[in-house]
Amino acid sequence: MLMDVGNPPVDGEDDYTPAAEAFTQGWKRLLSAVRATPDPQRHFDRATETGQMLAELISENADERAAAAVRIQDAESLSLTVLGKRTRMTKQAAGRLVGRSRRRKEQ
Repeated sequence: MLMDVGNPPVDGEDDYTPAAEAFTQGWKRLLSAVRATPDPQRHFDRATETGQMLAELISENADERAAAAVRIQDAESLSLTVLGKRTRMTKQAAGRLVGRSRRRKEQ
């Protein structure tokens, strides 16, 4: 289970690059630990758990991407057609993304 650590303090205005580098290093360390597991069943269990963590991260990222699309649309009063062009997707895909974020906010 992933722990919610809230919003860690940001060092300066944009902490994205160092955070992405730390994430990559953490992933490499975790994968090495999984691969180094000597017991085959434990190795499988750890690989499964790691996959579940990744699935949760992917879902959280999809939510964040949807929220960012809504921020763009709202900040610039864009139609779905223009938002789609701006984000390099079809109008329909932009609509699904915006809908995902707006439904999430309603929950």
